[in-house]
Amino acid sequence: MTLKELKRQYAHLSDEIDALATAGVRHEARLMRLLDDLDQVHRELSERRRRTLHAPTLRDAVIGPESAAARPVVGLPLAAPAAQPQPMSALGPPALSMAG
Repeated sequence: MTLKELKRQYAHLSDEIDALATAGVRHEARLMRLLDDLDQVHRELSERRRRTLHAPTLRDAVIGPESAAARPVVGLPLAAPAAQPQPMSALGPPALSMAG
């Protein structure tokens, strides 16, 4: 059953139980069956939540069991110093032509 179906069924069972309580009619066997069904759906939702919280994430798959902080940092080779920038004219950079 999907999560959406479980939530819908939980809401439906809760509504039925509330309707029985407000009707004032004593249907104890039906009430017990509804409560049992509600408990079962609640257990399924709890199990799904537990599995979701313990499921591996993409980060676990990419980084692996060791943390990112434990990995050594690999430095990039130092590049040669950049050439001195050319002085700009007072007019600024040359305009780009928009003609096709």
